[in-house]
Amino acid sequence: TGRAFPDIAAQATDFCVTPFGCGVAGTSCASPTVAGIIGLLNDVRLQNGKPTLGFLNPMLYENAGALNDITTGSSNGCGLFSKGWPAKTGWDAVTGLGTPDYAKLAKVVASLP
Repeated sequence: TGRAFPDIAAQATDFCVTPFGCGVAGTSCASPTVAGIIGLLNDVRLQNGKPTLGFLNPMLYENAGALNDITTGSSNGCGLFSKGWPAKTGWDAVTGLGTPDYAKLAKVVASLP
């Protein structure tokens, strides 16, 4: 679809990555962090005899309260004179719905059929 807006976000600064050391940042840190959380959520489901989650967006948007809404800060923008997008209450173009709250999401996914 060519989408370029986030559905969710994750902390992505000061990661330690072998062989590069610490201080690594960006999507290359946030994506595997979220993937690990989703893997743990799938494990909750499998331990309860349920199937894995599959396409996540409907579950995320129906349970936005299970994410930490980021309401301050902004992106850097795309150029010298661009301000970027601000974080705000609810979905925004810089952090989506927010960052995953594992404990809350684990309760949500355990309650799904």
